[in-house]
Amino acid sequence: MRVCFVLPSLRPSGGVAVATRFARALRSGHGVEAELVVLEGGGHEPGDVPVLELADARGRGHDVALATWWETVAPAASLGAARTAVLLQSFEQRFYGRDSPFDRIGAEAILSGPTSFVAVAAWIRDLLLRLRPDARCHVVRPGIDKRVFEGVREEREGPLRVLIEGQPGLPFKGVEQAVASVQAMREPVHSTLVALDPGAAGDLPVDRVVGGLDPAAMAALYRESDVLLKLSRVEGLGLAPVEGFHSGLPCVVTPFTGSEAYARDGENAMIVGFDDAPGTAATLDALARRRALLAELGEGALATAAEWPSVEEATAELHSALEQTLAEEAPAPDARLLRRTLELGTEIGRGRTDRLRSATEEALTDAQAQVRDLFASRDDCLEALETTRAELVQARISAQYRLRSAVKRATRRVTGR
Repeated sequence: MRVCFVLPSLRPSGGVAVATRFARALRSGHGVEAELVVLEGGGHEPGDVPVLELADARGRGHDVALATWWETVAPAASLGAARTAVLLQSFEQRFYGRDSPFDRIGAEAILSGPTSFVAVAAWIRDLLLRLRPDARCHVVRPGIDKRVFEGVREEREGPLRVLIEGQPGLPFKGVEQAVASVQAMREPVHSTLVALDPGAAGDLPVDRVVGGLDPAAMAALYRESDVLLKLSRVEGLGLAPVEGFHSGLPCVVTPFTGSEAYARDGENAMIVGFDDAPGTAATLDALARRRALLAELGEGALATAAEWPSVEEATAELHSALEQTLAEEAPAPDARLLRRTLELGTEIGRGRTDRLRSATEEALTDAQAQVRDLFASRDDCLEALETTRAELVQARISAQYRLRSAVKRATRRVTGR
């Protein structure tokens, strides 16, 4: 079997890491000729997986071309593979606001195409089937490299060591809310922020910022922490808590999509509300005071980790899913879903246009009012200037009259006339 994963680039991201890990394991454990196809350069190339540009990947006789992001679906379909599938790691239209209607349309439109799907979480499959009941979708949870992430986390005294995971500057990651929650704590705390691009942290008030870590360094970071704090709003799955579970690191998380696959409140995690810095801070304070509770959650984390698939197990599931995809008849596009997508996109676009028109009209009205005020102010200034000039002339005349009178009086005194 020949398979390729089509990526926007090799720049670090969770999606790139999952695809690269699958490609590597398919090659080493299943004899699959797995390759990475990139649309643009950038990022570190894995030495054990071939990396091709799109033009070089066409006509290579791929059995399955797997798109990994909505913008890679059309390029994947252009490769001439026997089947095109989508490694669905989230519903990517959720990453775009109302100011990006065309991106939202494009991201949702791929769900109606003639492709099969491999979802990384059950909730993604379930929602896809609600949108498109005839979709062919397999669920394959990304596996964890047990040899790297399993370990023993030492219990330590002192401040609670909170590890905040997420990329600053991306609102849906909730990093700023996590930092604010730690700042609101009453108990002693030491905070570490780990991000793909630590330079984006700016002047966030944390004790330490790290980034660009390989899996072994991340595993060490999990083992030296007491709790992982992740307050995302949107995730496909969010693997950081699962990785941390393998060293007995519990987490405090919001109920973002995908977390239901592993986070169990009071068992291996504490689930807090969105935008609730006081409540989150109180939860962290409780863990700082009750180290026995922290240890119990750590035991629950280890139990959950034991049930999570390894990279080898997950790759075996993916290999089976790809074989089934090849055995199935190629799916047809879903015209109904595509129409719905375009209609929603049109509504969003019109709403944006209406808002822009309304904002423009409001700005024009404000500008006109300001111009009127400026003209009125100019007229007032001109009137005041004319009044001042008249008063000055009058003052000059009066001064000259007084001067002439004084001269006459002085002359009379001198001449006696």
